[in-house]
Amino acid sequence: MRDSGLLDTLVLEFENLHGIDVEYVAVGTGAALQLGMTGDVEALIVHAPQQEKNFIEDGYASERIPIARNSFVLVGPNHYSNSIYDAFSTIFEEERCFISRGDDSGTHAKEQAIWRNLSEIHNYSMVQDSNGYHPQGEWYYSIGQGMGAAINMANEKSCATLTDRGTALQFQSKVGLQYSEFNDTIMENQYSYLIVNSTNTPTAHLFQTFLLNEGRGLIANYTINGDYAFFVD
Repeated sequence: MRDSGLLDTLVLEFENLHGIDVEYVAVGTGAALQLGMTGDVEALIVHAPQQEKNFIEDGYASERIPIARNSFVLVGPNHYSNSIYDAFSTIFEEERCFISRGDDSGTHAKEQAIWRNLSEIHNYSMVQDSNGYHPQGEWYYSIGQGMGAAINMANEKSCATLTDRGTALQFQSKVGLQYSEFNDTIMENQYSYLIVNSTNTPTAHLFQTFLLNEGRGLIANYTINGDYAFFVD
């Protein structure tokens, strides 16, 4: 949401409406949930449903409120059609260069889910280590960095990487990578808002109300170079 530019748009409108300054830190979902566990933030916007459910079950939040959705896409030197599984199979079998965020983010979690499904279908050899669940090989780079860094590295090395639609659109005119979208259900990308129980501030609830009302229109109408980056139900 930060790399696409949407978060700054939402924050600016909220500050103008309510006269409340908003400070945020943009990190992957895993790191964001850790900040919630330690009570260092009042609320989270994240996009890894299973991790969010675990966060709630552990008592750190009471509910997850869906606020936006888009899809994951693949960017790289080649265009892929058909299924994301076909694309990942080609990358694996031909050992095409691939950049993984490797940072326990929502995007990294989605990448691992795709590898797991492929491993079950094709019996591909995978490893589980500090970089998550992934293939082995010199063609696979786990960088432990954010989305922008992953796309820039993919561009420099002519590699593929998994990203979200909003960030892909934002970088489309800045890098020479092709953009592949897929209809697979696994590529759905849901963003949710969670209020941290240990802080539970009135402003966190006010921001939630904003996201579900005034913010909803900003999200639905937010475009990048004429393309809608996010959608609301």
